[in-house]
Formats: sequence, C-alpha cells, structure tokens
Amino acid sequence: MIKKLQVKSLFKTYGDFELNNVTFDVPCGTVVGLIGENGAGKSTVIKSILGCTHPDKGEILFESKNIDLLSDKEKQKIAFVLDDTGLPMELTLSELNKVLISIFDKWDQGKFNFLLGRMNLPKDKTIKNFSKGMKMKAAIAVALSYDNELLILDEPTGGLDPVSRDEIIEMLYDYIQNENKSVLISSHITSDLEKLCDYIVYLNKGKVVLNEEKDALLEKFVIYSCDENDLKELDRKKVVRIMRRAYGADVMQLKEDVPERFSYRKAGLEDIMLFYSKGVSL
Repeated sequence: MIKKLQVKSLFKTYGDFELNNVTFDVPCGTVVGLIGENGAGKSTVIKSILGCTHPDKGEILFESKNIDLLSDKEKQKIAFVLDDTGLPMELTLSELNKVLISIFDKWDQGKFNFLLGRMNLPKDKTIKNFSKGMKMKAAIAVALSYDNELLILDEPTGGLDPVSRDEIIEMLYDYIQNENKSVLISSHITSDLEKLCDYIVYLNKGKVVLNEEKDALLEKFVIYSCDENDLKELDRKKVVRIMRRAYGADVMQLKEDVPERFSYRKAGLEDIMLFYSKGVSL
C-alpha cells in the first residue's frame, strides 16, 4: 500500500516528557486516528509533522520526501485544522475568501461557499463573534476548499453538537473518496473515530502502544468481570490489564484467551484507552 505520510522513530524531550520512538504510517486513501490521553504526545507528533516543533531524532516523510525539504507548492498539499483554528478573528468569511484566493494556488470559491451554506455559517459576521463550534466548522471549510492530499485534524469535532459532528464526518468521508487523499485525525471522541477511521495509533506516555487496523483492533480485546477467587485462577500471561473494583475486577483480555465460563463484551476504543492508562497487569 502506498504511504502518504511516514513518521519514523520520532524522539522529542520536553522537561519530564519524552516522545519515545514513535513510528506509524498514513496510507493513501485512509483515515488514521491518533488517540491517547492528555499529555500522551499527540500534539507533539502533529506539531512535528507541521514543522511547528522539531524532533530531537527521527524522520517524517510526505510522499517519500523529507517534510523539511518540501517546496512551498508541495506544502500546500498538506492541510490542517488545529484546536485553536488559527483563523483571522477580525475578518468575515467573505473577506477571508478574498484573502485565500491569493494564498492558495487552487482555491475553490464555489466549494467554499457551498460548505459555508451546508454548515449554516454566516458570511458577513466577523469570526471573533463565532462560537467555538462555528470557528471549527469554518476552519474545516477552509481546509476542504483547496486542492490538498493530506488533511491533519486536531480535535475537529470538539465543541460541536452530535448533528454538526456527523456533518463533519460525512465531509471527511467525501474527502477520502479520492484514493490519493488521506486523513490523520486526533480526537478524544472515540465514537467518531470508530465510525471514521481505517487505522488506530494509540499513544501512551509518549510511546506507541497499539498501531493496528481499526476493525481488527475492535475485534481483538474483550472485557469481563470476575471476583477475587476467579482472579487468582486466571493465567497472568494471558491477561492484558485489570481494573480492580469493590467486588472484584474488570479484566481486558484477547478474545481467544477468555476462559469459557465467563461472559464478555467487546472492548471499544474508549475501553482500551482506559484499561491501558488506568489498569494494571495481573
């Protein structure tokens, strides 16, 4: 599979925090979800890709070329929407449209206006008077209105109601119908990622814990409950994580390793994050 983006052995130290050997790919025509609790290193990875910070070691390749060596024209193939949006607050969207025509080689005014209408965004109201959700939708409209091939999103559905979030997901689906386009998305809303993503990269304390195809990952782990006596009889080597409760413990384990006497449920992305971050080994 052709790789749109490659992150190779990324290291970065900030005080007590260390990004440690982070490696993953974003294949063409796919959506890759970057998950992890606050402080796991997601923003550091994204800022490294965008050139806002420089890793101590490692390499980032866009279409097999070192991202630091991209020309200005090649850089326009990478669009991004960050949590703070970065939009000029004093402009209206009509004024912003006129500015962006001169910035992007392939700016599509028609598509921009269509997306503003689809998102019910006012064209003649200054952006500083938008709600947080409106600002995020405006930033996404900008990112989808010029010709790019990699879209990087940091918490794009944060602050949006369920209907608006669903609209954003639909637009991202439309974006990747062109198999040469790819998306890297960081979000705490795991239900959105379960709908949208092809692959999941899970960061925990600066390290990649899981890097797998999403559907396979959601079939991999299951959760069941047991009391203290049952816990003592489990094979420690086959238990991934446990979370102790007043009555016993909840156990996360590979589905094929669960003893027949236990009833279980599939682990979602939120469950997996919770067990890896707060759970312990048996």
